[in-house]
Amino acid sequence: MTDPTNGIFDFQQMNVIRDAHRDWCAEQSIDVDSPVGRDAATLMFEAYKAGKTTQAELIEACEAYAEQRRANVRLGSPSIDSRS
Repeated sequence: MTDPTNGIFDFQQMNVIRDAHRDWCAEQSIDVDSPVGRDAATLMFEAYKAGKTTQAELIEACEAYAEQRRANVRLGSPSIDSRS
């Protein structure tokens, strides 16, 4: 098997990442080719490189990231002036 830290993934590793990505996107009703779907794929590649090598661990990594993003969003808050 290829060392995942060098950014090169073998067929088996790619299948794990692909399957996790498809499953997570389906659970979230997200198109795999949408911007959010592509962000999830990138996150899963990074998570795999960081040692999360099972489908469940990759989905967990996406869930943790999504939860962190939800925690940082406050619906109804005033907008932030981006020109500051």
